[in-house]
Amino acid sequence: MRIAVITHPGDRRLRTWMGGRIARSRPFYQLDAILMAGQARGLRWVFTDPGQRFQAADAAILHADMSLIPQDFLDLAAAYSRTINGTVADIRKRHVSRNLVGRDDPWPGPVLVKSDLNCGGKPEARLARRAGQPLSSSVPDYQLFDHIAAVPDAVWTDPTRVVERYLPERRGAMNVLRVWSFLGDYERCTWYSAPETIVKGHNIVDFGPSEVPEVLRAERRRLGFDYGKFDFAIGPEGPVLYDANRTPAYLSTRPDLMREAGDRMSAALIRLIGP
Repeated sequence: MRIAVITHPGDRRLRTWMGGRIARSRPFYQLDAILMAGQARGLRWVFTDPGQRFQAADAAILHADMSLIPQDFLDLAAAYSRTINGTVADIRKRHVSRNLVGRDDPWPGPVLVKSDLNCGGKPEARLARRAGQPLSSSVPDYQLFDHIAAVPDAVWTDPTRVVERYLPERRGAMNVLRVWSFLGDYERCTWYSAPETIVKGHNIVDFGPSEVPEVLRAERRRLGFDYGKFDFAIGPEGPVLYDANRTPAYLSTRPDLMREAGDRMSAALIRLIGP
């Protein structure tokens, strides 16, 4: 089975490692592990983008690491009989989130300011640097405010940032983040806890298995995801989706998990594509 991996031509992280041109480079994307494990199942792949001639394949996967996919990438995805995530064009917070608030919103609680772009806009910044294009602004950090009135005026006029209701999941003194990774019928879901407001890999102190609420499955259907990772929590009002990512990273701190998941996800990929 041959897969066409549709990537941005400026994103050489996946192509370089998978192509073997840097002997000691480490994987960057979860897809690395999936494709490598799939070799034993007869999976083969080719990298392509809208600037290349059409690469025939049994199926494709749209793996352009950008929050908003340009139309020529979507057109290329539509040219294949089956494309994984072929219609997942927009993962900006303004499209994904159900918890955005405006300056005059009646929400009385705390609010979180974050980047509209996935991963703080770092993928777009990386592509811009490779293309020699100056960046218009720095990537905004998370900012927590006690109420909407405390949000600076500059935030409301900044198209790169959004304001959300702050709906944390708490476990004693800890904040909790749940991460659901999936491909076709494969899934794994884990909760992580940390003392900081934003739970990240470097501050996690505990973790364990988690169920996937039906609300999150409905969000996956709404957004059209075949493959990806959702960050969510069970907040004070119930399950809340924080972020949706269609190009999940390789967890370099958990190579054992990546190998096991890569094997199972490669099997799920082949089942998803079908005969």
